[in-house]
Amino acid sequence: MTLRQQRFAEDVNSAIAVCEQYGWPFTDFHQTDNSLTFAYTKNNNKQLVSICISDDYPENTFITRHDNEDCSEYSNESIKNIIMGLNRELREGSIDRSDSMDTDNSCYEDCPETLDTDEDEEDDDGVDYMDEYDQMREGEEVEINPVLLRDMEKLWGCYGEHVMDYRAFESIEEVDTEIKINLASLLEREIAEAWNLDRLQPLVIRLNLSLSQYLDAPRPPLIQVLHSSKSGIISQLQKVLADFISEQWGRLSNSFIQQLYDEAEQKTQTASCTPQPHCDESSQTAHDRNIARLMEMGFTADQALSALVINNGDLLLSVNHLMGGQSTSDGQTTAQASDSSLPPKPSGSGYRRQTSHPSGAKRIKKISRLHSVDPKDIPKDPGIIDLTKDGDDFTLVPTSLWFGKKSKRIPSPNLGFLIQVYQYARQRIPTLNEFCVVCDDAHVFQNGAMLKPSVCSRELCVFAFQTLGVMADAAESVATGAEVVDLLIAMTRSACVSPRRDTIFSPYPTVVDPTKSTELALNPKSKDYDKVRKILEIIPPVSQLVQIEPSKIKRQMEEKNVLAYPLLQWIISSNRSHIVKLPKERRLSFMNTSHQYLLLQNPPAKEKVFQDLKKKHGSEFAFHGSSIENWHSIIREGLLVGSGTKLQVNGAAYGNGIYLSPNSSTSFNYSRMYKSGKQKNESASRFLDHGRSMTCIALCEVISHPSLKKSGAIWVSPESDHVCTRFFFVYEAGQCGEDVNTQHKNNLQAIQDAVNFRA
Repeated sequence: MTLRQQRFAEDVNSAIAVCEQYGWPFTDFHQTDNSLTFAYTKNNNKQLVSICISDDYPENTFITRHDNEDCSEYSNESIKNIIMGLNRELREGSIDRSDSMDTDNSCYEDCPETLDTDEDEEDDDGVDYMDEYDQMREGEEVEINPVLLRDMEKLWGCYGEHVMDYRAFESIEEVDTEIKINLASLLEREIAEAWNLDRLQPLVIRLNLSLSQYLDAPRPPLIQVLHSSKSGIISQLQKVLADFISEQWGRLSNSFIQQLYDEAEQKTQTASCTPQPHCDESSQTAHDRNIARLMEMGFTADQALSALVINNGDLLLSVNHLMGGQSTSDGQTTAQASDSSLPPKPSGSGYRRQTSHPSGAKRIKKISRLHSVDPKDIPKDPGIIDLTKDGDDFTLVPTSLWFGKKSKRIPSPNLGFLIQVYQYARQRIPTLNEFCVVCDDAHVFQNGAMLKPSVCSRELCVFAFQTLGVMADAAESVATGAEVVDLLIAMTRSACVSPRRDTIFSPYPTVVDPTKSTELALNPKSKDYDKVRKILEIIPPVSQLVQIEPSKIKRQMEEKNVLAYPLLQWIISSNRSHIVKLPKERRLSFMNTSHQYLLLQNPPAKEKVFQDLKKKHGSEFAFHGSSIENWHSIIREGLLVGSGTKLQVNGAAYGNGIYLSPNSSTSFNYSRMYKSGKQKNESASRFLDHGRSMTCIALCEVISHPSLKKSGAIWVSPESDHVCTRFFFVYEAGQCGEDVNTQHKNNLQAIQDAVNFRA
């Protein structure tokens, strides 16, 4: 049973238990792995309801009422919520729950403002049940656990009322909370597009909590992560948060959180040199907000509280106090305290485990104005980071927490469980690409993390990834990005048939045998290049695949070879770069090819480092030439410094590093493109011809750092983090690019305009 089916079964059992407990009129439940049928009686007639779940349950759940099949509908609610909604309809408005804190931004679609009930509808006795309900409930408040209520107030006070809605179900002693994460403050536009996320829509974390027991409930709450985009990132984050909540649940209790609140209030009152009256509500909220901001920077709640007390509540002075290494409440300096939480450095060289903090020298800087300081009063100091634009959002994008603390750092529960979940989610989102989508362990890459999330190389994770329906659907990818799929196949095929395949065909495909799901049909531990080549030959050209209905692609490919479709899925899902075919109006005309692509590889952390370096040193554009057979590895593992390694093909006369050139003709030589007497005109074909003489070249942005060595037309960057791919150009047999100089004013302007393009 998959995790999705297990959750479905648990939801069904919970719904049946609720029906039995409260005598709801639903009977004859029959459940399979993917469906549920039951009956209810209306107007003395038994009606049947069928519910079919999708691979992304609870999203896209299909509901059919057999008395009126034209009213079939989709729902994103859990089974229990669906049945509760049906029960409400049957009772014609007599609802055993109250709707609280509903706003226009709420994800709930059945709030009182949007109910399609007929307020004039009466029963046989002439009684309007909605009026009776309103009279009965008038003036009555929802009874919520006091610790839960205080947690809610803390979250609203620290981050604003827009970050959470809730809805109470008194009849079943439950409350659903919706915590909303603003993605625009966490992800750059390119990153969100690469992850298939609409950053302008909030990400919603829905927790199903006990209304009266709250943290003393025996089981962790059910969690749903909801977003308007259909992205694998959502499923990954839901698993991450479910594991986090499950782990924390055994450590927390209502009495423990209440004790933390009491201790914090006592410290606030007694730590000051002069006695102060009890803080009013507004000052306490501001105090909590300042603590929350400091905690998001990586400081403990005790450190934040002590710094605020010492500096009379001034957030700016408290930040500079902590960043300056002043003594904390436990006697350690902040630098010492943070060092103790860092993992030990790995021995040896070569591969390293990527963390959320970018590599490089770390300098402690002071922070400039927040809301408590007038910006006019701040002296301009190069050692000060200006956060005036992001004063409301204290998350440092990406999750480069101060002193190198990792994004998996557990936030303190001092401000409550809800804030703990909110802060942990914000920490994890920008660095989800750095961790396996299944086991959540950090990826190990020679050049650090890549842009797109992926599964690690562990066989158990590969099995789970490919058998649980998490992997990208090849048919959908063909339908939405056929030209990119065509390019990915060309790269894999070129690497597979290359004489250097032992070196460059990395990663080798890992594919589960569809006829025996406990075995690998393609295994990196026992590489069979001829087997992969034969399967690739069976995969139809993408120009043919786009003519086939998406629902039939898999079946037609399996008829030829059962491994053809799984291999195609692996080729698509293992790509960790963001590639988009440029439309005609966005192409660089001087590159003399119609096959032009946007190619982005940097994850949030590395892109942030790159942009910071760019502000300091500036940047330039240059070409990088490499045979297309090498790009199978480059788009999955990054652009590496190959000098002095087995990856080196050409000499390194100008030193070790990534070789670049402002002249395309120089880089074309590295791509094995040579001018012939007869040249082919620019191809008007939508797809590549997959010829053996196909060549390519990349246009990169490189930091103008003093370490960048320029020797005429040959540039060498010793630091791979200083080079970012931006565009990719492919030339078919007989085609040859023009000699283009990126330093030319007109060319440079065209390149800069193209860089601003967003797919």
